[in-house]
Amino acid sequence: MEDQKFSFQGVLQKIKEYLKNTKNLTVLTVVDKLSSLISTIVTDGLMIIFGFFILLFLSIGLGFYFGELFGSNALGFVALAGVYLILVVILIVAKNSIEKSLMNLSIRKFLKKWNETDDDK
Repeated sequence: MEDQKFSFQGVLQKIKEYLKNTKNLTVLTVVDKLSSLISTIVTDGLMIIFGFFILLFLSIGLGFYFGELFGSNALGFVALAGVYLILVVILIVAKNSIEKSLMNLSIRKFLKKWNETDDDK
């Protein structure tokens, strides 16, 4: 076997390359996880906005439908407001359990996204 000489310069060069590669890998990992998180936030935000518009137009339609039933559009929208008031009271009563459920759901969703990017490697 050929005797290889120990080179301090070679070791330093390899350490510099390792640190550079580790830094690049860390930056790419952070960018990957942030882009996944941002895309999830944007798509969920769009779903919330579209859901709001769906609820808005369904509410207007339901208000007019109640108006037809009661013979007055004003009474129809008052009845719809009563339905929403009942929903708000239910939400106030169940607020803590709903908050816990939503927190658990969001944590699971975030960790699932986080683990999916780790499994891809």
